[in-house]
Amino acid sequence: MKILSIPTLAHDASICILENGIITFYKMEERYSRKKHDLSFDCILELLSQENHKHFDKIIISSHFLDDYTYSIEKIKNKIKNLSYDELIIESERHHLYHAYCGFYNSGYEEAICFSVDASGAILSNGEIEIETVYCLSKNSKETQLYQRTREFDTINHSNFDEYYAQIDWNKLSVGEKFCKYSQEIGYNPIDGAGKVMGLAQYKNHKDKLQYPYNTQEWKERVNGAYDLQQETQSHVLNLIKKYTKETGIKNVVISGGYGLNCVANYHYLKNLKNINIYIDPVCFDAGISIGTAYYHSLEPVQPLQNVYIGHQETSYDLKNLQTQKVSYEDIVNLILQKNIVALFQGKSEAGQRALGNRSLLFDARVMNGKDIVNQIKKRENFRPFAGSILQEEASKWFDMLSLKESPYMQYAMNAYENAIEQVPAIIHADNTCRIQTVTQEQNQHFYSLISCFFEKTGVPMLLNTSFNLGGEPLVETFNHAVYTLKNSMIEYLYLPEIETLVT
Repeated sequence: MKILSIPTLAHDASICILENGIITFYKMEERYSRKKHDLSFDCILELLSQENHKHFDKIIISSHFLDDYTYSIEKIKNKIKNLSYDELIIESERHHLYHAYCGFYNSGYEEAICFSVDASGAILSNGEIEIETVYCLSKNSKETQLYQRTREFDTINHSNFDEYYAQIDWNKLSVGEKFCKYSQEIGYNPIDGAGKVMGLAQYKNHKDKLQYPYNTQEWKERVNGAYDLQQETQSHVLNLIKKYTKETGIKNVVISGGYGLNCVANYHYLKNLKNINIYIDPVCFDAGISIGTAYYHSLEPVQPLQNVYIGHQETSYDLKNLQTQKVSYEDIVNLILQKNIVALFQGKSEAGQRALGNRSLLFDARVMNGKDIVNQIKKRENFRPFAGSILQEEASKWFDMLSLKESPYMQYAMNAYENAIEQVPAIIHADNTCRIQTVTQEQNQHFYSLISCFFEKTGVPMLLNTSFNLGGEPLVETFNHAVYTLKNSMIEYLYLPEIETLVT
């Protein structure tokens, strides 16, 4: 069975093709339009037609918010008019349920309690908006809804986020909406600001580490507000998890929805749920809805994702008019040792919002002011931290992994041990935590080999790893995007390990 899923979301548009239970095509609109959180489908539906997909057993088009806010169903139907199909399903999107399906079927669990927590879910038929939902999912039976929190849907023009969040009662907001509202109050875009608020919260007891222009009394008060928000929301979700795992006796938990990107909260759950198995959906935000929709409508067993490298892959590299040279892993490590940022581009792009070694910028995590150097080049606020990518077999020697054996998707802000605090300051946040990615040879051979080479030379088995983009831009997707970013930034080196080539 071949299924095409096209959910018309409020933002982060994506499409997914599921063939015989396996994802064979996955695209995010923003990666091609170069507009963050793009809700249109113009680019990715054009790509779909170019890839010679002609016939589908099912095409599912689902709507999220009101038609005048989303990319309309009529536009979608017009875009796919040249495709043939046995069945076209147009439905009201089950937003939180599709989040849950995406996480559950990728978890590999036979049964789990699934928590969908984000800024908001779907508009319900009774005129309410779904803001938090808990499901019990099993591979052997239909889902059971255990909990649903809603509020009356206010038809404020959603394109004006300032007006929208200004008029909603704080106590009625979902966990995700509270982050959006606070982001808006301190001057950030409501969608993009949530991660910044989370980072600010970690300065609560470390305000002396704030740098200009964020070391003012006004920003210190904002830190206090961010910290209170972080504590409130993670405690709320933790209490939900405790309640429903106790009531059902089920020890497997799946967390999806945009709040699953909150790596501080995720680590909080690990610390406080010793006997619970937790799976954080790596494509937990709205771009994962297309995957969950396809899973929901599949009549065949679904194969869980083995990794999130499911996006665009170059078939060849056009190096004409580019300055290139052949290089080894050691050559690249030597560049990094000279305090250069090296862009790494290879294989299929990562689904989701984390760069995991296929569309990454790499730097020496040992450099004392490394965070400032990379933030300046990426044009980001200087209070924002960076992640570290570490050889999996070495991770527990540097960070408190708690119950985890691996963390391949950068989903936890882990406590750093003293050796990490002293030796890799560029990736240690104000509160001595670090969001890490563990890397194995099976997951990513070239990235693993590069880090291993760095380890051999320095005794440090990790690199600073951040997304290959500049502030306010989506992750690069294609080689042309990568070259454009190289030419229009202070980044000087682009490494293509598959063809052992460096572009300068």
